[in-house]
This record gives sequence, C-alpha cells and structure tokens, in this order.
Amino acid sequence: MKSAFHITAIILAAIGWLHARAYGQATSLDFLTKPALIECEPDGGEPCFRMSFGFVDEAGRPANVQLPPADQLASHVEVQIDEQAVKPFYAVAAAAHSNQARRPETTILLFDVSGSMLTNDLGGQARFEAAKNAAAEYLKSFSDGQDQIAVVPFASRKVEETITAARFVGTRAEAQTELEALPKPEARNNTALYSAVRTAVETLQQRRQSDHEVLRLILLTDGTNDVRPQSGDDPGLLAGQSGLSTAAAAVQRSGVDVLPIGLGNRQSIDEIAMTRLGTRPPLITFDVDTLHQAFQSRQVPQDGALTVTIQAPESLGSRTLLAGRVIHFRAKVTLPDGSVLVENRQALWVAPPVATPSFEDEATDSEQRAYLASALLGHGSFLFSLRPFLVFAGLAALLAVLWFGLPRLLWPERYDQRAARPVRPDYWPGAEPLARQSGQAAFRHAPPGFETIGQGRRAPVRGPSDHTIVRPVTVFDPNKTRLS
Repeated sequence: MKSAFHITAIILAAIGWLHARAYGQATSLDFLTKPALIECEPDGGEPCFRMSFGFVDEAGRPANVQLPPADQLASHVEVQIDEQAVKPFYAVAAAAHSNQARRPETTILLFDVSGSMLTNDLGGQARFEAAKNAAAEYLKSFSDGQDQIAVVPFASRKVEETITAARFVGTRAEAQTELEALPKPEARNNTALYSAVRTAVETLQQRRQSDHEVLRLILLTDGTNDVRPQSGDDPGLLAGQSGLSTAAAAVQRSGVDVLPIGLGNRQSIDEIAMTRLGTRPPLITFDVDTLHQAFQSRQVPQDGALTVTIQAPESLGSRTLLAGRVIHFRAKVTLPDGSVLVENRQALWVAPPVATPSFEDEATDSEQRAYLASALLGHGSFLFSLRPFLVFAGLAALLAVLWFGLPRLLWPERYDQRAARPVRPDYWPGAEPLARQSGQAAFRHAPPGFETIGQGRRAPVRGPSDHTIVRPVTVFDPNKTRLS
C-alpha cells in the first residue's frame, strides 16, 4: 500500500512538472519596448534601465498569466545584462482592462523591394512573397472604419516621393488590394533604409488626428542601408553613422511605434541599426511561422504589461563609460506554480558610438523610492548612512597629512627637532638662536647682503624705525651670488 502511494505521488509530480514545462514553453515574454536608460536619482551617475514585457502564446497572441503578488513580483523576475544576472529593484504589472475601447490605429507597412528580396530561402518562398503572406494575416485584425493603413514599397529611388504619396485606406478589402498591388523587387534596387524610416515616421506624424490614436510603422527588410548615388540612387539619401543617428532621432521625436522585422540572420542584417530605428526590439528570422507571429506581436496590449527597472551591474561602470557599448538583455519570470517564462527574443541597447549617452527618461516617484530602499538593503543601512561622513573624514585626514606631514619631508631643516613648528623668519639657516637673556640686547645675524660692517659681524635687531640701506658692491665677481 505504501509503495503504491509513493508511485502515485511520483506520477502526479511528473505530470505537474510536464504541465509546468509545457506551459512555460507555450507562453513567453515579449519585449513591448526597448530597454531605456533612465535617471534613478538627480545627478546620479549610476545607469538604470527600464523595460516592459507582454505575455504571448505560441501563435504570438496575448496570453493571460497568474503573476506573483505585487510585493513579491520583483523577486520573481531576473534580467540578464550581457549574461550577468540582475534582480530588478522595481516591478509592477499594469491591470488589464478587458472592457477598454480599442484605440484607432494608423499604420504604414513599409516593404523593402530591393533585389535581395527575390532570394528564395523562406520555406520554399521568396522573401518578398513570404513577407506579403505574413502581412495578409496581419490585415485580418483590421477594423473597417476605425483603422487606416498604407502599404508602401521602398528601395533607393524616389524614396521620399513614394512614401509621402502613400495612399491610406480604411477597409480590409482595400488594404488587401494595396498589398497585392505592391511592385515586385528589381535586381538593380538598393536599400535606402534610413531615409525610408525617417520619411515614414514623419508622414505618420503629420496624419495624427488625436492623442488617442495609435501610430505604427511595421518595417520589413532583409539587409542593411545600402545607397549608391553614382549608380542612379536618389541624391542626399541618409548614410553612415550620421544618417542612422538622424533617422533614429526622427523616430524618437515622432512618437510612432516602430516594429522592425528582418528577413535573414544576424550576420546578414544590421541588427544594431534595426535596434536604433525601432521602438521595440527587432525580430530577425528565416522562419515563416516566426514571421507570422511577428505580426501578431503588435496586438499585445500595453494594459497587463510587466514593467521592471534595474540598476546596471558595476562592471558596466558609469554612464560615461557606456559610450559605444552594445548591451544584450534577456529576461525570465518565475510564476507562482514554479514554471518559468523566458523572452522570445533578446533585446539590445545601443549607445552612440562616441558621445556619452543621454538619459531617455527620469525615474518615477515609485521607482526612486524603490531604488533608495534597495540601495539601503544592498549596502547595509547603518554603513550606507555613514558613507558620506566616512568620505568626509577620509578627505580631512588626507588634507591634514598633506598640510602637516609633507612639508616636514621636503624641508626638514626648516623645522625645529624639539617641536613640530616652522622655523621663524629670524632664524636663517646656519645662524645661532637669539640670546634672550635679561639685561642683554638681543642680536642676530643679518641676512646676506645686509651686513652693516662686515661678514659675520653681529648686528642689533632692527626696529620699526630703522631704515634699510643697501650698499652696492664695488667689486663684481661673476662667480659669487648674493647668497654665497
């Protein structure tokens, strides 16, 4: 009987483990935003990062999960920064509102039609056709009469002219027609990626009708920015690091949600450029199913998202040392049932190549309180509170050593051996101390060059009424100085 009980317990435990494992694999974390560098305390040099996650199932649709209690949420989250595990000091899950009205969306589907999009390596399909099929799935969630969408191609010729003349439609049927009418890629076409993104977000920004409206740009490309004006491409297209910075700044100013999708691998696609151009981490894939899921990720609502804030590990140094750094972020969440959810793709944070990165936002009041509380707990409350006084005492000790000790090492002859005090001015090197006896006049050696009678004679101590008489030397000796 006892053995049967043990066998039953083992079977139930195995079933529960498999269920948790399957649940963990079916549901994953999806980065809703790129990691953002924030200022945790005024004039603080230690960098902090904030990021938000959603929860999606295998098909990329939003998933509901049971999270730990609010006061335990931060301890159940782990973020890896360049493979260093860091616990967030702040974590909050936004409440989901199922009855909230859907916000209208204005979207541009920006298709790369360069020559490389004709490559047939996506499940037996050309990259261009696979992207069109995935976009058709995206249109199934289109809301007629509420949403607006434009399907726009770009290459390296007539880039701005084509995007600014984009035709926005308000029904799914019209959007499907625009998708089918996309021109096929041509072998001669290059990729004006930076200029296309800048023009697209500026076009969306001009169409904004209310703050309630969602502006979105979905970018599909398979390469890097490649423009050649000498081969017939448009003059003045953005290129190089300055062009990338210009396009990234336009995205940041516009308030447009930019989702970059790369058809390829990390070796063939400029992932750093795609990261800087997007507001979400880019999705780079050669898998058709993953490509379809990418279009589902835009449906993940901001409500119900998990937002965490972390302090960068000490190995990263101060904000100044982050210039030119590319930092990789991964994350996982442990649920109350023991299952672990991990992210479906890593996120990058990319700093400017040379300049010190600027803070992208300030910490909220709740984040600042959590940051200070974690600092007290992490360093020990008593010692942490004494740290300013200890620093002050150390500086005072250093100043005392420099003020009193260093002169005695450099000029020992100027200090009396019996008392640690500087030699008075009337004690010239080599002279005897003044005889201060009762009834006798005090005498001292006059300074060199001021003797009244001759070298070595003792002169009376000068008074305030005495005049200084300088006698010129009648015989000039070039080998003799005033002090010799």
